[in-house]
Amino acid sequence: MPSEGLRRRGVGGGDRDDDGSGKRTALDNLKKFDVYSKVHDDFLQKSQTGGIVTVITALLLAWLFCAELLEFTTVEIDHSFTVDTSFTRRLPISLNVTLPNLRCDMLSIDTLDSKGEPQVNIKGSMQKISLDRSGSIVAERLPRAGECLSCLDGASAERTCCNTCNELKDAYLAKNLSYAEVIESTEQCGSAVGCRIAGEIVVSKASGNLHIALGESRMKGRSLVHRFNVQDVANHMIDTSHTIHSISFGDAIPGFVSPLDGASKTVRSGAYFFHYHIKLVPTEFIDRYGTTLATNQYSFTDMARNAQMRKGEINGLPGVFIVYDLSPFLMRSIEKVKPWSYLFTSSCALIGGAFSVASLVELLTSKAVTKFFGCKPGLVL
Repeated sequence: MPSEGLRRRGVGGGDRDDDGSGKRTALDNLKKFDVYSKVHDDFLQKSQTGGIVTVITALLLAWLFCAELLEFTTVEIDHSFTVDTSFTRRLPISLNVTLPNLRCDMLSIDTLDSKGEPQVNIKGSMQKISLDRSGSIVAERLPRAGECLSCLDGASAERTCCNTCNELKDAYLAKNLSYAEVIESTEQCGSAVGCRIAGEIVVSKASGNLHIALGESRMKGRSLVHRFNVQDVANHMIDTSHTIHSISFGDAIPGFVSPLDGASKTVRSGAYFFHYHIKLVPTEFIDRYGTTLATNQYSFTDMARNAQMRKGEINGLPGVFIVYDLSPFLMRSIEKVKPWSYLFTSSCALIGGAFSVASLVELLTSKAVTKFFGCKPGLVL
């Protein structure tokens, strides 16, 4: 009985050994699924040709990876068009323009649109900055207490003191006198000879125009009229030379170019009016973070004409006119970025393809050397 008991324990122990070897056999069976055959180090051959191909392949891989990384970081913009239904929005116009030879008090800024919503002699949002002949800013002169400066030829029983440049100009206009020459040499007007106009105005999203023109503007019924002395135009005292530093119709968007930025016109003689006809394309820009910006891209044509005197009348209003029209289509631009999986898959494809081609090149090179030179490339065993 004791021996039989021992034999049973021995059999049981043998079973556990068999189970252990069975587990090892199951793991060994996984070798059947190995598609990556291994070659023992003793059977490997290394050659100089293989080394050269490997170095070239590594350099080529580094260059291709850098190119792929650059492609991965490049942001693409997807463009599409649709009908614009956002006519309830307002249209912001930002402008920065300099007229170096026209004083600010001789100009007015106005807008007109097809909806019949004019804005006359705009102030506040559009600043007028006086400039001297060198283009430097001139501070506005403020009248002193008890001061009474002469109105010169514009003096009358009602107007005995003209302490500001505007008061002097109004006195000359009331008597229908030319003031363009006199105004530059008076104490009231100082050394200001030019004007820079900068700021933003919001108008209806409809066809219209923004103009910077000669004279004081006012509404007369449904018409916009400008008050100035026609003789100043006849005497060629009005110089509408100008430079448009910047102009935009909406949010600033990286990469979008404003064609009129930096445009400059010079008048040699006469009193010209300049028309810029702008075709606006409403644009919605969505960046990679989902932020939406609304702007308007545009193209333009321009025209200039001399407002010459004919029978005591002028055939145009000297100034700068920006006439804009809106396209019925909306352009939507969306930034597209590549996912990280793109970099991973492309890198794997590069590495696998490069080494496959390199193996083929090395094999063909070795065979070619053996066939044509009757020797094998240098081997290192």
